[in-house]
Amino acid sequence: MGVRRAVETVLDLQRYTPPLPIVTYGPLIHNPQTLTLLASRGIREVASLDDINGGTVIIRAHGISPQEREELIKRADLVVDATCPRVAKVQAIIKKHAAAGDLCVIVGDSDHPEVKGLMGFAVAGGIAIPNSNSLDQLDIVPTDRKICLVVQTTQELDNFEAVSQAIRNRFSHVRVYNTICDSTTKRQTEVAQLASNVDLVVVVGGRGSGNTQRLVKVSQSQGTRTLHLETDEELSPELLRDVHTVGITAGASTPNWLILSVIDKIKEIGLSRKKGLSPTVRKLGDVVVMTYVWAALSGASLTAACLALQGKPITILPPAVTALFVFSMHLFNRIHDSSGAVRFNTPQIAAFYAQHRGLLTVLAGASSILGIFLSYGLGTYSFFLLITMIGAGGIYTTQLLPPQTLPSLKWRSLKDLPGSKTPLVAIGWGMSAAVVPVIGSDHFSWEPAVTVSFLFASGLVFCRTALSDLLDIQGDRIVGRGTIPIKIGVSSTGKLLTALLLMLAIGLVVSSLSGWVSQAAYLFVVNILILGGILAIYKKRHPVDRLVLEALIDGNFVLAGLMALWYAH
Repeated sequence: MGVRRAVETVLDLQRYTPPLPIVTYGPLIHNPQTLTLLASRGIREVASLDDINGGTVIIRAHGISPQEREELIKRADLVVDATCPRVAKVQAIIKKHAAAGDLCVIVGDSDHPEVKGLMGFAVAGGIAIPNSNSLDQLDIVPTDRKICLVVQTTQELDNFEAVSQAIRNRFSHVRVYNTICDSTTKRQTEVAQLASNVDLVVVVGGRGSGNTQRLVKVSQSQGTRTLHLETDEELSPELLRDVHTVGITAGASTPNWLILSVIDKIKEIGLSRKKGLSPTVRKLGDVVVMTYVWAALSGASLTAACLALQGKPITILPPAVTALFVFSMHLFNRIHDSSGAVRFNTPQIAAFYAQHRGLLTVLAGASSILGIFLSYGLGTYSFFLLITMIGAGGIYTTQLLPPQTLPSLKWRSLKDLPGSKTPLVAIGWGMSAAVVPVIGSDHFSWEPAVTVSFLFASGLVFCRTALSDLLDIQGDRIVGRGTIPIKIGVSSTGKLLTALLLMLAIGLVVSSLSGWVSQAAYLFVVNILILGGILAIYKKRHPVDRLVLEALIDGNFVLAGLMALWYAH
């Protein structure tokens, strides 16, 4: 939590035009890839107070001493505190006991930045003890001296307990505080359990990260072969030879995209070993999801559901038009996404699009043209409405102002507007599924059924896109994209989606009871419940393969289409 908070604090800071330059006092976290990324965004690291003269200074996650903080305030225009709250809690404990004259003993590495910062609060005296073999530092301390004992937040519990017991045996007045971060303890326990059930443990994280190194030691202590990797580039098929089951974990400062890259590489190596149809089917399934073919089918299915709600016959043409629209718009958006967020959110997809960009561009253009051509068969109004929607999609991703015009302006295209993507995608799908199929009719009139089916389709797609935004929040934050979860927070987004799904379910039932839509509405409540279940899985942070989750979400829409066909016949 503390590491994530520190990185998010820095990435969010750039949106508010703070005084330049922006620097971190020491490395923000112990992960070289993250620090390189921050440097690419103009956020550099300084090692000395003498290097600070104005601008914005960020206090690293490990915290600093009060003396350093006072000097930073004098030297910088703005000081932003990214200290982990759990570290800040330890600082408060030491500060309280130091004011009472107690000797503060810190179980931890004396050269670790967190411990260095904590020592600055021990104004009545402080000693860092790395392990029970270093207790000789306490030989000169009177046995009746009051001791405040804390521990570095990323230390091993066994080490702390050994030192704690030895100090209690020696001194009569000892106040002991177990300040090890809950996440650290839990992770170490989980790794010990994991190591006993796999052939190989892969620990992803910076080699300079103390807590990552401890995870490696915990795994090795179980007698399990363990690899410590910083990136997927260090992984080769030879390292996984004779390995059937792999356990993967990561240090606290390891960003998601590095973990995902390693997972993708391991999966790729694993699939290459398998024989038969299984690897081919999985690879084909991944391509179908990555290229939005499955999303296109889900769009067609949603159209069938909307026609069933409106009591209209389900023919092949309307679903085909929606499928082509969804396929082309999503492909174009992915191909022309200049933000680069996909590289951090789903490295596998980024690599695929980089390799097949030309072919996918041709497919996107061809599907747009074919969709427009087929829409003419639905009627003139449907034809022009679809052209307008495709044009709007193109305008949305187009940079309307060049960089040299108003250089300080952050919004240069409609897609730069914070939170705009999710509702606009929902409206686009809703119009294509519920309005385009019926508006071209000579006898068209805007009935309540059209409104209800449009809201139903748009609401489901809003939840679908917002769920994707939740999964992509780290990469979106890195590139500065202002999605709904980033603007209102993960918790608030979850509550918003829960409330929306509840309203959609109630709306379908009430609309059917009122005679506005057909009784097919009761069937589609099932789809709302399934989407709610997928949201609940996300909230509980269950580990789910990204492409599998997308396939499940869109598969739920395909189920709606199948139920619509069953109802119609």
